[in-house]
Amino acid sequence: MPEVSIDRLFTARRGLILYGMKKPLYHALTTEELYALDKRARQERARYVGELLAAAAAALKSRFERAVSALNAKAVRHA
Repeated sequence: MPEVSIDRLFTARRGLILYGMKKPLYHALTTEELYALDKRARQERARYVGELLAAAAAALKSRFERAVSALNAKAVRHA
């Protein structure tokens, strides 16, 4: 590469380095993106709490039904 000068090589490299440095390192979220994240978090939290309440209600209903069936059971008398 005798026809290419050292200055041109350094310029090409510097251009690539500066191009890489021009890319933003940090992306600040916009208000719309923050609102969307908050909305999604609230929906997920509500879904999780709803599942917990449904599981607790099912367990409570099961215990109540067992207690009622035990109270209403007729005793078997052997003759």
